[in-house]
Amino acid sequence: MRGHRLYGALLLGLGVFLGLVGSAPAETNDAQGIYADGGWSTLHRGPANRKLVPATDLSGDRVAWTALEGASVLTAPTFTPERRALFVTTGRARGASNLHAFDLEGSPLWSAPAWTDATTGVDPCAILSSPIVDDAGDVYIGDCNQLFAFHADGRPKWIAPLPGTREGDWVVSEDLPVNALTTAVFTRAGDVFGVTNFGDVVVFDRATGRRLNDDLRLPGHVPPESGVMPMPPSIFEGLVAPEIREWAWQLLAGGAMPSANTPAVDMASGRVFVAATSTTIGKGALHALDLYTRGSGPDRSVEVRPAFLTEMGPGSGSSPALSPQADRVYVSDENGVFYGVGTRTGTIEWRVQTKATSAAAAVGVNGDIYALQAYGPALIAIRDDGTVRWESDLDALARAALPKSFWLGDPVPIGNGNPTVVGADVLVPVVYGYETQLFGRTVPWPVHSSLVRVDGATGRGVEDVITLPDDSTGITAVLPDGTILNSLGTAVTSGVTPLAGLGDLLLPGDLEILRPTGGLSVSRIVEEAADPVAVRAFDPPVRDRTDRFFFVFRKPDPSAD
Repeated sequence: MRGHRLYGALLLGLGVFLGLVGSAPAETNDAQGIYADGGWSTLHRGPANRKLVPATDLSGDRVAWTALEGASVLTAPTFTPERRALFVTTGRARGASNLHAFDLEGSPLWSAPAWTDATTGVDPCAILSSPIVDDAGDVYIGDCNQLFAFHADGRPKWIAPLPGTREGDWVVSEDLPVNALTTAVFTRAGDVFGVTNFGDVVVFDRATGRRLNDDLRLPGHVPPESGVMPMPPSIFEGLVAPEIREWAWQLLAGGAMPSANTPAVDMASGRVFVAATSTTIGKGALHALDLYTRGSGPDRSVEVRPAFLTEMGPGSGSSPALSPQADRVYVSDENGVFYGVGTRTGTIEWRVQTKATSAAAAVGVNGDIYALQAYGPALIAIRDDGTVRWESDLDALARAALPKSFWLGDPVPIGNGNPTVVGADVLVPVVYGYETQLFGRTVPWPVHSSLVRVDGATGRGVEDVITLPDDSTGITAVLPDGTILNSLGTAVTSGVTPLAGLGDLLLPGDLEILRPTGGLSVSRIVEEAADPVAVRAFDPPVRDRTDRFFFVFRKPDPSAD
């Protein structure tokens, strides 16, 4: 998700396909005693944005639950210490809550107050601002114009205003001012740092919410209107508050905002890396910032100094990700060019053309970079020297999932979520379906959604790890015990909804187009599973009613008749 914009977008007919797509230093989630040690404490797991998880056994029977159906979920859930609670955001309409806490069994714990206006409650811009969690279990989340801090049990800690828009900034809604953080991060000193959509840099004291830095807007430009991709009419319809549907689309597709990414932080040096636009029209830039603390106590302040600015191709591209040794930072532009940039000097050491979207890349233990592609093979792997190792081959899995169609031809795999590295393998959400030309556009017909394991050495699709009820359009979080959590963002399914009836007629047999459900999907390994069941959960005694569904299943026995 760039920033947490997960990826760029391709306009497809009346719909949209969002192609998402030895030992090394640890991800340093908790090395500084700042981030929670729950296994996934910020959007891309840790401050380096690598989405790198140690080798974990993902096999075995599983119990799965889903929640928040009817709402798009676009960011990964994050956890308190000891995983006593997980936090997930939505972008629901006025009168609903948009920050939710669950336990790992699926029971709702609490929800933030429902939003009613620009200053009351967590508003729908939270959908693209992942919660971050500190070592005390406190959670920090931004919305359209505020930054909130809550204690782990839901008690408010503080609320701080974000900078307003300026003349020339894109106006999202007349009654809901938007200059949101994508996702905040913790600095090496433990402060809360963020960059708004229009490039305003903010640093807040984590304990009090007091603003620590002077006003600073990164040098850059608001993309011209000609560069703004029109929003497909059905995208996120009914799944995201109408006031911010256009904003969410632009953040994902790339267009109206100078900055739409999650910063990366080198916890050793304290340097922060931000992808945004450049002052040169049509160019993007990687900004490196150094933070200096002045004074102490109530007089403490933070000075933010630019270290370097490295120009790249158009747009703000992807969220930066650090190499295992943090000597190089990886970022892409809107044209799919990946850059390896020295973290000390800002020198471009290599660049490689890919078919990648604006999704943030993952980085493996061996230094390989894995990125989702907008078309063609779902994934590309790039070595740390800038040469291509492989492009993925998932065709055999697609043929095993779906039959050949007389009208539509062979089934195809469509990547639709950020890759996550687990040991030597890569996990990527994939929709199996078909493609056809319609109205001069390539239209996808999504039928089946899976999380696929790809061999990190060869790019070959190995297996479907779990089935998902909708397309991901987001990030896959994996915990040390093999628990898998997927956002269900609905970009593919909601984009093709107007054509779903036609798709049903074209599909072979009794297959049907996948309909949008939205929500959060959680799959946990259990020692012993019962026969398949689906049980509606009882309404829990919480402030915000949330429907939950449970499914228990076991993998088929290959020795069975």
